[in-house]
Amino acid sequence: MSDYDFSTLNSSDLEELVCDLLNLDQPDDSVIKYKTFKEGKDKGIDLLYSTDNNMFEQVGQVKHFYRTGYNKMLYPLRATEVDKVKKLNPNRYIFATSVDLSVANAEEIMTLFEPHIKNLNDVYGKKDLNRLIENHEEILNTHYKLWLSDFSILRKLLGSDLEFRSSAFEEHELKRRLRIYVKTPLFEDVQKALEKNRFIILTGEPGVGKTTLAEMLIYKYIAEGYNLSYILDDIKEAEKVLIPGDSKQIIYFDDFLGSNKVEINKAKGSETTLRKILNRIPGMENKLVVFTTRSFLLNTAIEESENLKRFNVKAKSSLFELKEYDEVLKRQLLNNHIEDSELKEELKELLYDEKLQEFIVKHTNYTPRSVEFITSVELVNHFNTTEFKEFIFSSFNYPDQIWRHAYIEQITEDDRLLLNTLISFGDSANITELENAYNTRVRYEVKNNNKHIEMFAFSKSFKRLEGGFILLKNDDDVNFINPSLIDFLMNFLAENQDEVNRIAESVQYLSQLTVRLFSLGRTGKVKIPKSLEKRLLTDYQSFISNENVDYDLIYLALVIYKYVEDDDKEEVICEIIDRITEWKALHEDYSLNLHFKNFMLSVKGNEYINSILQKRIEEIVSELFRGTRELNDAVDLLAQLIESFDVDLKKLDTTNITNHLDDLFSEHIFNDIEDLMDWATDEGEVYDRRNAFENLSIQINDLGLEYKADLSEFDQDWFEVCRCNDIRRIMEKND
Repeated sequence: MSDYDFSTLNSSDLEELVCDLLNLDQPDDSVIKYKTFKEGKDKGIDLLYSTDNNMFEQVGQVKHFYRTGYNKMLYPLRATEVDKVKKLNPNRYIFATSVDLSVANAEEIMTLFEPHIKNLNDVYGKKDLNRLIENHEEILNTHYKLWLSDFSILRKLLGSDLEFRSSAFEEHELKRRLRIYVKTPLFEDVQKALEKNRFIILTGEPGVGKTTLAEMLIYKYIAEGYNLSYILDDIKEAEKVLIPGDSKQIIYFDDFLGSNKVEINKAKGSETTLRKILNRIPGMENKLVVFTTRSFLLNTAIEESENLKRFNVKAKSSLFELKEYDEVLKRQLLNNHIEDSELKEELKELLYDEKLQEFIVKHTNYTPRSVEFITSVELVNHFNTTEFKEFIFSSFNYPDQIWRHAYIEQITEDDRLLLNTLISFGDSANITELENAYNTRVRYEVKNNNKHIEMFAFSKSFKRLEGGFILLKNDDDVNFINPSLIDFLMNFLAENQDEVNRIAESVQYLSQLTVRLFSLGRTGKVKIPKSLEKRLLTDYQSFISNENVDYDLIYLALVIYKYVEDDDKEEVICEIIDRITEWKALHEDYSLNLHFKNFMLSVKGNEYINSILQKRIEEIVSELFRGTRELNDAVDLLAQLIESFDVDLKKLDTTNITNHLDDLFSEHIFNDIEDLMDWATDEGEVYDRRNAFENLSIQINDLGLEYKADLSEFDQDWFEVCRCNDIRRIMEKND
């Protein structure tokens, strides 16, 4: 017999499941059809069969006490449910629960609700529900959360590459996500499109549930035997991880067009790869791809790219824009969080208050994050009901003030130093590096501000902050507890330049400078503290890690060039460049490639720096070129570098450049041929495309590189292709 524990279901899910099971279990000639109702005060009715003679002919109640067990369930039955049933006075009362019931338990429930429960067959415990599931296995097709609770499937999920979110991925966390998730009709539509087209793109603004919907789909397919490949930050990875053959694989890329300027530029530089993958996937039966992105980024990318604009026509049936939750879904999500939380009962009761729920679901600051925030045990369980209500109002009306009060009034100076050190790393940090950086900051405060040093300051602050401000994941990864705390700290630092300066002057790791404070992609004038400027010029070695020496040196040269104003900076930049032994980071890291390219073009008139670059020009040009992903951009870069640095390609080893050109031409020609085979109705269009590649080949030769592009893929019967496409277009219009 099946043995589902129902731990992946919330109360609404269980009600729907029981309703469907009871309806399936009716004889074929039965007129009885139970129904459920939207969330709200149920008056003791979760399931109802109504007749003309009796509105409450048959009433069902479903209780989900899988965590607390029978005794905890019995109290509210006696306290409230019995009176509700007496008022309804149904001819038949059915009781179902996810709790495992003994015969004595079932008899006690029957006695409690007599005479409305006619016999023990109308009391369903965990085993009874499992028997119904076994008799009606088709139920699993519509209740996917249920079969995800199966032990073997959970093992499969937990063994997959699912570390794509900040939370440590453990069984309780997976089950929690499933219980909280609110399934919408869009889920089925997206699933059908994914099955049909083999890829989907989910768009929408932050907080509308793109990532959550994507994850739920992924859980489903992993359970069905698909292997997950998660792309972290580069669409090129998809080509590398694509498993050949018939093996089942689902590829997932969250925020594939990026979330900041560098990532967005990187995505724009990968449009050919994106088109290539999406052209290939539909022909691969067991391969699926799921993308998410913000709406305006996708619209901008399509508008600025002729290639993506053309592909968008084909992709429309795979494109889904998620809108803001409606009030019904907002309320359901809120109730799921309340039910699943471990808040004190009086706080839960307050959250179920109708007027308070109206305030929450109608508020302009409502987001899934805000709901998670106000139901977080670590943050609110110490409140009494009056304090909690004030906290809720403040959280929505003045979201920034909640963290401001906690940061300024409720924690110590050492605690604030730890949080400010963590934010300098970004959203998270390795605990060892965080402790080292924190201790460096403390020593700075002792030296410059006469701070008293406390024994075991880091471990004490860490313990005070853990659970309320920070979380330790996977034993060594320190994260902020909530994105809203990150937002507050960033706003706070923007208003407190002195604290920014103190953080900057006491950093120990290069990433503390480049992630938040002085990133290479930052626009506008940002003044670097004089003490940090001096340290960068006289002790830059202190920022270099043993693992990534050349990478750190390149990055340091760029940071100094961008932010340091001292006249001596040129000498230091040249010294740093002279120490670099390998330049492969320029083609491995897109951001570094982009910024070093701009650096080279901006120093072309600087004889001092130019002379140092000239000594390494062969490797620099080669690696910069290999890191450029679009054919036209690559040829333009080559032309710019040749002109700016008087490069003679005939004197260089151009093997890497030639190989990269072969790859770029092959990739772009393949994509253009694919497009033409689908859309060309005029041979002139084919000629224009081929001619464009020939002109690029000629341009490359004019730059001093002997190169001939292979255009043999264009040797096809284009007259016949155009004729067939023309006929298809006419037929589509008629349809």
